[in-house]
Amino acid sequence: MRKMKLIYWVVAVVVAMIFLSWGICPAVAEAMSGKRKNVPEFFGIATSSLSGGKLKVILKDPKREMNHARVSNDHKWITFTRYNKLNRKGVAVEEGGYENTEIMLCRIDGSELQTLVPPKKGVINGNGNWTPDNKGIVYVSTDNPEKKPQILVIDIATRKISRLPVPEKYYPTDPHMVGNLLVYPAKTRRFRQNRIFLMQSDGTHVKQLTLREARSMGDHDPKLSPDKSKVALLRRYGKKEWHIVVVNVETGMEKDLSMPFVAEDADLVPEWSSDSRLLVYFHLNWKAPIHTNGLYTIRPDGTGRRKIPLPKGYFYTMPAFFPGTGSGKDAQIIFSVRKLPGIPVGYK
Repeated sequence: MRKMKLIYWVVAVVVAMIFLSWGICPAVAEAMSGKRKNVPEFFGIATSSLSGGKLKVILKDPKREMNHARVSNDHKWITFTRYNKLNRKGVAVEEGGYENTEIMLCRIDGSELQTLVPPKKGVINGNGNWTPDNKGIVYVSTDNPEKKPQILVIDIATRKISRLPVPEKYYPTDPHMVGNLLVYPAKTRRFRQNRIFLMQSDGTHVKQLTLREARSMGDHDPKLSPDKSKVALLRRYGKKEWHIVVVNVETGMEKDLSMPFVAEDADLVPEWSSDSRLLVYFHLNWKAPIHTNGLYTIRPDGTGRRKIPLPKGYFYTMPAFFPGTGSGKDAQIIFSVRKLPGIPVGYK
């Protein structure tokens, strides 16, 4: 029995180390570490307009973080990742590791909450996105004997799970689909840092989109623009330095939206508006009080950076646009929140 327990813990540590290196979203784990570990009043998922009005918390959980929330094309359903691995403070958060995660589904108002892909001890199921036909969720999983990351799709109606044919030599994470195109970061045995790849959903026409930039420590969380012309991604330069980079799919030309970089700042997890004109992301200053950080928008050419005027009292992360709502002030967004203890909710 003691030998079996030892083997289990060795495997758990190895898996955790691998995924903190490969990362479903290591930027968020970094961002929430250190002084950001205070236990919130609750974790939640909320919606609002792009102008910052009509904030509505649609889901709450006292112990489990919920993130990567995305809305279906018909605006009727939400999918998100929920964490279940409790830490010493009795809460399950992304910075505590990705094991025991699950893919969730609920109505746009938070009702009919259900598990699509259930949690398993030591297994990662996370970072789901809707398939283009709106009938399934594409996500990353280690639910296989080798605990190797793979990109899977679950059909919502039948609950049938199938694997997308990413080359076997790749170790992929963070999948995103637009039409018949799939974008994802991956490592191979040839290089230890994530590069971004594009391919047809049937596994053909695999294309490496990014190369290793001189100071880069890897690329993460790519999102293909709705017009398929660009990919927005996170590029890591250090523990506290994360940039948003936009890459032209046809030419490979890059634009760093986080330059000039300000020390102690990080721009994290960009998502496209449905008209491909705007990116929404969350910004973190490592030295500033947690409630002063927030959600921002920026144009893909790096102009027009703007903070969304949401009320204080929450820590905001992981924003995404509602499909089809464009990029005007009435566009709708969805995001994760942590209710900060001791700070009342309000705009002043």
